[in-house]
Amino acid sequence: MTNNKKIKDFTLYSFIILIIGLLLSTIVLFFFLKKVETLNNTLTNLSNTKNSFLELKMNTENLLSTLHLEDKKIIWISSIKNFDDHIKTITKEQRERIHKLWYISKKEIEQIKTILNEDILQPYNLHKRSILMLQGELFIQDVNSKLYKTILSLTRKIEFLLQYENFIFNEFKQMDRIDKKIIKEQIEQTKIYSVVFSLFILVIVIFTIFILNKKISNIENKLIKSQDDLYEKIQESQESKLLLDNIIDSIPIAIFWKNTNFKYLGGNKYFLNLAGLRVKQQIIGKSDFKLPWAPKDVLQYRKDDKHILKTGEKILQIEESILTHDKRRLDILTSKVPLTNTKGEIIGVLGIFMDITDIKKMNEELDSKNKMIEQQSKMAAMGEMLENIAHQWRQPLSVISSSATGIKVKKEFEILDDEFLDEAINRITNSVNHLNQTIEDFRNYFKPDKKLTYFDIEECIEKVLFLTQSKIKNRDISIIKNLQKIKIFGLKNEFIQVIINIINNCIDALEEKNKQNKYIFFDSKVNKETNEIILEITDNADGIPENIINKIFNPYFTTKSNKNGTGIGLYMSKEMITKHMNGTLTAKNIEYSYNKLKLKGAKFILSIPIK
Repeated sequence: MTNNKKIKDFTLYSFIILIIGLLLSTIVLFFFLKKVETLNNTLTNLSNTKNSFLELKMNTENLLSTLHLEDKKIIWISSIKNFDDHIKTITKEQRERIHKLWYISKKEIEQIKTILNEDILQPYNLHKRSILMLQGELFIQDVNSKLYKTILSLTRKIEFLLQYENFIFNEFKQMDRIDKKIIKEQIEQTKIYSVVFSLFILVIVIFTIFILNKKISNIENKLIKSQDDLYEKIQESQESKLLLDNIIDSIPIAIFWKNTNFKYLGGNKYFLNLAGLRVKQQIIGKSDFKLPWAPKDVLQYRKDDKHILKTGEKILQIEESILTHDKRRLDILTSKVPLTNTKGEIIGVLGIFMDITDIKKMNEELDSKNKMIEQQSKMAAMGEMLENIAHQWRQPLSVISSSATGIKVKKEFEILDDEFLDEAINRITNSVNHLNQTIEDFRNYFKPDKKLTYFDIEECIEKVLFLTQSKIKNRDISIIKNLQKIKIFGLKNEFIQVIINIINNCIDALEEKNKQNKYIFFDSKVNKETNEIILEITDNADGIPENIINKIFNPYFTTKSNKNGTGIGLYMSKEMITKHMNGTLTAKNIEYSYNKLKLKGAKFILSIPIK
């Protein structure tokens, strides 16, 4: 089909090129013929102008010899006008060559006209004699007469005019000799050029048509060859269609398509099996109401189909259910898109869905397991907190015990005075207040608060350091802070728990190392490109072994040798940061310097969106 179209196109192109070639040849011939005509007109105009001038010159001479001066005067004036008209027809260059002479001549002509119009030169005074004859007679009779003087002035003007006319005539003779030769040469050259250009255009046209005909011949050969392959391609297409049908039927999800009247056009085997059908022909032309689906489900299907056909919008991954032909209720995840033709017009609905019944059950079991892990994490964290509470309470309980013992001893020895009693009671009261405040702080930490709020990172870290201060002091760990005042949106208590889990891991790692200087560094900054807060927590406990660094966030994975590790602290920390705060938690080993000391340790990096 494409080759046939190309042959038609090339044939049309050949015809168009031939027409264009003929038109160009015609235009070229017309142009050159027009130029030849112009040159001929120039030559003709020059000859006509020269002839009109000769007539003028002859009429000027007749003024002196004619016996009928009045009539010849009229003819002479007419020849002047005729010559003026002919001058306008010659070329500008030709006019310029005689312009000055003719300009002077016209001045003389005007003076001659004036003399000829005088009354003294009326026919009754001339007595039917020529100017020259009358001049001779008067020269003998009366040289002082007015008529003689007028005639003498006239003859001199005419003779002067004839001199200029002779000059003009000489110019005409030169133009006639030179210009005619040049114009004739130009005419011959124009004729040659017209023939050459026309032949050149025709040669190009013939050559172009030859090339196009050659291409047509090649296309015809290809067309003949392609006809031999056509049958094979048809068979390949049929095999491809069969293969595509087999692939669609082999996919373990339901695929179906409908027209704009909500009638099925087809479906794969998985879909047919759910509907209790065996072959595709059984579903073609049926609506959802003719299939074993539940009526309330069908109404929702129809609503979605109408929305797609009306708006052209896709409906992706909606969770719904379906009742199969054997009365099984399945949870499915459905996606529907508009079915369009080659013009982009909506001609139906294409849909797929997959059975997620088992997946939902697995997710429910996984959620249950995650809740159990979260509870274990809380219990582990509570154990850590109880240890911290114990450390926090030792000193105030010791103060209470010593104060009570002092009161009792002084009482027994009857040496208890009011000053000592007041001082001891104040110490006991202050210690009890400290114990109450400690309980309140830890109670607030364990409060199940799931409310999203803006909170300050530095404030949270100070809270963590307060809760873990006894463990940090007892292990002689130095805290180095480089924090900015930054607020983020999230779950404050969960964030505190994450920091506590990381701190406890750092404390345990440093406790196992026999180091003189133990550090934990806190650094925070804002990544303006991603609009995230970056919090880095670094220790100098020589780092995490490379063979396990990728496992530390796995559930129940622990490296603590004292068997006290549950392996869920870091796992839950990562879950909280990624799922509840849309951030990331990673760890890596680094080498760095501090106070001229070369240190090595693990760095935990938290990236959390500010909003």
